[in-house]
Amino acid sequence: LGWESAEGHSCTRLQLAAGRRGTVTIEPPEEPDRELGLDNTHSKDRSKPSGPRSFTFDSVFGPESSQRDLWNQVQMGSLVGKVMDGFNATVFAYGQTGSGKTHTMEGFDYDTNPDAARRPRALTKATPEEQNGIVPRAVRDLFGKMAARRAAAEGDSFVVKASFLQIYNERLYDLLNPASVVLGAANGTFGGPGDDAVGGLRLRWDAVKGGFFVENLFEFECASAEEALEHYAAGVRQKQVASTALNAQSSRSHTIFMVTVSHHVALDVEGAGAVTREVVSTMSLVDLAGSERAGATHVADGKAGSERFKEAVNINQSLFVLRRVIAALSRRERRGEKDEEGQHIPYRDSKLTSLLQHSIGGNGFMVMIACLSPADRHYEENLSTLKYASQAALIKNKPTLNLDPKDKLIEQLRQQLAAAHAYILQHLGIDQLPPELLAGATLAAAAPQARP
Repeated sequence: LGWESAEGHSCTRLQLAAGRRGTVTIEPPEEPDRELGLDNTHSKDRSKPSGPRSFTFDSVFGPESSQRDLWNQVQMGSLVGKVMDGFNATVFAYGQTGSGKTHTMEGFDYDTNPDAARRPRALTKATPEEQNGIVPRAVRDLFGKMAARRAAAEGDSFVVKASFLQIYNERLYDLLNPASVVLGAANGTFGGPGDDAVGGLRLRWDAVKGGFFVENLFEFECASAEEALEHYAAGVRQKQVASTALNAQSSRSHTIFMVTVSHHVALDVEGAGAVTREVVSTMSLVDLAGSERAGATHVADGKAGSERFKEAVNINQSLFVLRRVIAALSRRERRGEKDEEGQHIPYRDSKLTSLLQHSIGGNGFMVMIACLSPADRHYEENLSTLKYASQAALIKNKPTLNLDPKDKLIEQLRQQLAAAHAYILQHLGIDQLPPELLAGATLAAAAPQARP
């Protein structure tokens, strides 16, 4: 960053070979920076860092890459198409504080010189459109694809709903709930005294869907991309942001913007006429708070300093659990173990990993964007990010089409009925089923619906 260069920090030990199947090579510092905690004297591993290490990823982007470059090379349009097809998808940015995660996901400019009594403020309307990050681009692309499919398939309909939450100090808050907005304006924080009365939503387990959900989370039906992005911008303005030594607009909470698509597909089933099938999918766009060390972010003493320290402890704790989940899943993949045979995956140890259970090693598509800070003084944080990103690349999700349980049962019964018809035709040596049999099947299928 410019201010890091002005302070004399060098950028010589992080080398990129950008592009598809690109590589990142990182060299250890010759003399660990004691002031920033890079001295390993008191660590369990007292040996000096080894030589350069290289990591290969699906795509690597340098500082000259634009938001559009990232969108195109990561094939985000294809991922949005999968959501339209009925699959869940998750995109999240991971890395230390100040490495560019929020810029990648949001792209908004921030008021970095606010009044001392105010927190940094997102300039959602003043940011140029070409600077928009993944979230605004994904929302616009989703509605564009939706309009195209409506035009191509007569009878199909879509309903889009948006929700936005943050995990702050291991509590869940609805960024689109007016009660939380009023509370934040009054207290200047979502973690102040009296917060339990109206904040802190509950995390619940859905036994039918086999996953966690946030109770009483507001969902807003959106008719256009502009309407969805208005909700997103409103939530961004309410999330917890503060200034630290490493980042003038540091996110102090994890945020998850969820766009749920209900696709009603018109089917023409022989003997049953027009049938509508509902497919519900969710696109989760996650902006993680960055890992940080108290010594590196040294904020002012007093109340602000204690708040930043408490936030850092909770952020690091949830990211620690996320790293444990990634490490456990990657070990399972290397050993070739099945889900039921593998070791315990600690999803439930934090709210973040509980909500991402179906995203990481689950039944949806996932894109992880690892963000690095180029300055040499961030060697340890960059190395840690690269290690966990390479482990995450080993995880294999099993994307599954999200059919309603009733639709799944109906589809299974149709397949069984088709197999039974094929068996009858084969063993009776006939080319067509008798009309009496088909009429009987239709009556039998209709009978349960007539019962009270």
